[in-house]
Order: sequence, then C-alpha cells, then structure tokens
Amino acid sequence: MSFFEQNHINQIKLEFALINSRYINLSIKLQKLHNSLKIDEAKEYLTHGVMRRMGIIKRSIENVFTIFPIERIKLLSMDELRDVDINLHAFYINIFGLLDNMAWVFIHEKQLTAEISKMSVGLYKKKMQKYLMEEFRHYLNSERMKKWHTEYLKNYRDALSHRIPLYVPPKTLTPEQASQVEQIENKIADCWDPLDLDMIEKLHKEHDSIGDICFLIKHAFSESKSIVLHAQLIADFNTIEEIVERYCEMFLK
Repeated sequence: MSFFEQNHINQIKLEFALINSRYINLSIKLQKLHNSLKIDEAKEYLTHGVMRRMGIIKRSIENVFTIFPIERIKLLSMDELRDVDINLHAFYINIFGLLDNMAWVFIHEKQLTAEISKMSVGLYKKKMQKYLMEEFRHYLNSERMKKWHTEYLKNYRDALSHRIPLYVPPKTLTPEQASQVEQIENKIADCWDPLDLDMIEKLHKEHDSIGDICFLIKHAFSESKSIVLHAQLIADFNTIEEIVERYCEMFLK
C-alpha cells in the first residue's frame, strides 16, 4: 500500500516539475538585485553566497527525488539512504546559510559593518532587525515565519550541526515485524563468535526483506517529530522563494 494518496502524489510531482522554472525566475530577480548594488562586498555575498546556495538547494531537491521517487515501493539500499541523507544535509545547511548571506548583503550594501558585529549578523538577530525595512521586518516576525524559522529550521539545522544528523530511517515496521527484526539481529550477533559468514549473509537478507519503505525525516527520536520528506522539501522551497522575492522587493523599492 502506498504511503501517499494518489492525489497527493500528483500534487507533489506537479510542484516538483515546476522547481526549475521557479528557480530560473528567482535567479532573474537576484540578478536584477545584483545589478542595483553599489558595494562590491554586497555583490560578492549575493553572487557567491545567496545565488550559489540557491543552486545547491535546487539540486539537492532534484537529487532526492531522483534517488527516491515518490512512487517507490522497494526499500532503499544503504548507499541510496546515505545519498539521500547527504543531500538532506546540504539542503538544510544551505537554507540556513542563505538567510545569513542575505543578511551580509544588506549589511555591506547599507555600510553597517561598524554598527553590527559579526555575531549580530542575521535576519532574525534583534540588533540587525531594527535596520531592516519595516515591511520586511514585519514579514519575518509574522507568527508563521517566526515559527518556521525558530521551531523548525533552526531546530533541524542545529541538530545537523551539533547533535543527531538528519536521516531517512531505512524502513518502517509493525510491532510484529519489529519483534522479528530484533530476533534476527540477536541471531546475527551470535554468529560473530564463532564467526559464521554464510549464516550472517543469510540473516541479513532475511532482515532486508522485512518492513516497508519510509518517507519520513528524523533526527533524534527524543527531540524531533517525523516530517514527510518529499512534501517538506517542496514546502521549504516555497518558503525560501517567498523570502527571496520579498527581500528583493525590499531592496528594489
């Protein structure tokens, strides 16, 4: 049985198909902003920070959807799981870094480096926020955006950098299947002394045949709720698109 309803699959696939064209539209807006900037350091942070990170974010989404199609039923191999995790790590780190790069563009273009220390640079840092245009500041501090940044993005980025890294679990198990897997793992442990490689291989194959593919992201079980991988990547791209568009509007007014 599929994890998703067919209408949800169709919606996610449609939004994924639009990622590239939306990325191009964002690139055009960022290039227009670049052309309006006067300070070289601001241009550098926009080109080699914001714009480069946007490309990595887009490519990370594409890689995940290629390695792990939303219609997939067969369990992912260990190498596929690691490749998905690598792209997840790149995705979250670069979203967080993109927001900081946007702050640095603003700091340099407005020549605020003497007023704001490096530790205070960030779109959500109080000392910096008082310099932002009022409309953009109110947008960032709306309930929806503060919740996204503080409870979600910062939580997952901090876990990735400092605690348990993000990952897609290899499978989901019913209570009965979990009991089976535990028994097999105990048998595998017993096969190491004395060593019985043939039996270990046989047990691993039995282990790999149990369970269903997992479409969720986790970090520490005690600290995070499970979120749905494909839908969350699309939702985060939507949010970043919105932030970048409003940021460009702030500068170009």
